[in-house]
Amino acid sequence: MSFVSEWVMQIIVFILLGTIVELLIPNNAMKKYVNIVIGLLLLLVLAKPILYLFSIDVASQLNRIERNIFQEEQMLSETETLMENQKREIQAEQDAYIWNEVKLQLMKEANPILEERFSVQIADLAFSFDGPFADNYDNLEQVLVTLKRSTDENNGETETIEPIIIETDEGKETDRQDRNDRKLGETLEELWGLDRTKIHIMWEGGTT
Repeated sequence: MSFVSEWVMQIIVFILLGTIVELLIPNNAMKKYVNIVIGLLLLLVLAKPILYLFSIDVASQLNRIERNIFQEEQMLSETETLMENQKREIQAEQDAYIWNEVKLQLMKEANPILEERFSVQIADLAFSFDGPFADNYDNLEQVLVTLKRSTDENNGETETIEPIIIETDEGKETDRQDRNDRKLGETLEELWGLDRTKIHIMWEGGTT
């Protein structure tokens, strides 16, 4: 842009100088030759942009422009990737906060009922999702409920000796535990309004 402005300024200055010289030269045969010289010089000034184009390496200039465009595209791509990663991180933090609030609310709602009916409490809740998005219940695949026995279940009572279970009764014990887990799952299904198949019950110290 500076080259164009300099070029235009040179044309204006040359025209003014040429006009002054023409006025100063007397009207004789010499004036015709002076006008020819001034005209040729003016043509050279007007043709300066063309001469400038021939004086530069067009191929190198095109390569430089191409490199600049590629660098700008690469920077733009890196910026978009960074923004996308930051967006995902912010979304993940928001989802974690929301589901932590949901967890606390579900435990607050269920623990009094479980304490009263089964003498158990929810020690922890974990959610697993079918897909990368965790913004609603539609993608909720499973709720992992970790239960524990109530701490005050035996308060004020002396410790009793557990009866010895022989191998033939292990199946009955397992069936009884399964029925208890099923009742617990049905209770949680009723309280939370979730599909029973999405509620998976575990116990502290091991899975039943």
